[in-house]
Amino acid sequence: MKVDELTSEQLVSWFLMACYAYYEVHNPIMEDREFDLLTARLKDEWDSIDHPHKSLITPSHLDATTGYDIKYPTIVKYSAMEVIDENK
Repeated sequence: MKVDELTSEQLVSWFLMACYAYYEVHNPIMEDREFDLLTARLKDEWDSIDHPHKSLITPSHLDATTGYDIKYPTIVKYSAMEVIDENK
């Protein structure tokens, strides 16, 4: 995945999926460097993003580059599992 090619809205989806995969499934779907780049872009573009799950992410999540305590919606869980399955 190329973080620089994602739309602003896709950043939210990928942040949530990456956090879920890492913290809940213990199967990362991206490298640490990619996740750091994704988080940096998400912080930079935060004010212009309109995504239904944006409210699940707080500024402290972005500052700490973590989403360990997020209550992930079902669609995030299924989407992350699809990415994991595709990468087997």
